Amino acid sequence: MPLPIKQQTSILQLILAMFNAPPGASNLNHLAAQLKHGQALENLAQSLAKSVLFFDKQYDVNLSPIDFASALAEDLFGDRISSRNKALVIEYMVNKISSGSSQTELVSEFIDVLFSIPTSDSNWGEAALHFHIHNVTKIINHLLCDTFTAENKAVVIEFILAQLKVGKTFGTMIVWGIKTLISVDHDNPVWGNAAKLFDNRVEVAKYHSVDKIGIVTDLAVLQQILSGVTANFETVVAAKAAIDRLQDDPVMQLQYFNPFRLDQVLKNEKQNSALFAAQELNFA
Repeated sequence: MPLPIKQQTSILQLILAMFNAPPGASNLNHLAAQLKHGQALENLAQSLAKSVLFFDKQYDVNLSPIDFASALAEDLFGDRISSRNKALVIEYMVNKISSGSSQTELVSEFIDVLFSIPTSDSNWGEAALHFHIHNVTKIINHLLCDTFTAENKAVVIEFILAQLKVGKTFGTMIVWGIKTLISVDHDNPVWGNAAKLFDNRVEVAKYHSVDKIGIVTDLAVLQQILSGVTANFETVVAAKAAIDRLQDDPVMQLQYFNPFRLDQVLKNEKQNSALFAAQELNFA
């Protein structure tokens, strides 16, 4: 049965906002099924935000536990927590790996922790704020691209950060950003070009994932499809022609170097970070 247009469009918009790419047919079908079975779009966004794909860091699977733990702690916390707490985080990770946890599970667990920590926390707040700024900036850059000045982007980012501070979830604010953008008059002097650009990117994503039943799952390739799309509709025509060439290339159809499998992201999500946050973050 064909997907309802509203659900289809919501997924296309969400994946563009989060991953700067069309979802592809398999991801579109899987995620739309989540909505069909009652999952709220905001909750789906929050789940995807805890993934290795959204975190966008690659770690060698052959790293030793201590080397992986040190690399992840540096990427997540840097010097924004005390050296003592950082050492305890690394020790916790190494022990979890020894108990059977995977790199993917640990990344998801610590991302979930950072989402839950108040930025006012005396030990972890600076790391949480840095984490929020990075994520919000990524979403705003995906939504607005070069249609906004840096100053205007900063205003939007600050607004979202303020909403997170008073308890809104990151997933809720992603959906807010999308809804705000699609509701804007295209003649609006500030938001108009951003709205046109987003419409064009959604059109190209739909062409790839729905009309052409896009089978290419390499994230870099999917992002490249959209790289030339602007607020000018002529670029949509060019992007669709590029997709046609891509779909007809048997070599590209077999490329799965960086598989964009959002079904696996949701399948592998662990719900154990609340225990960690409650019992293990009291390092001080």
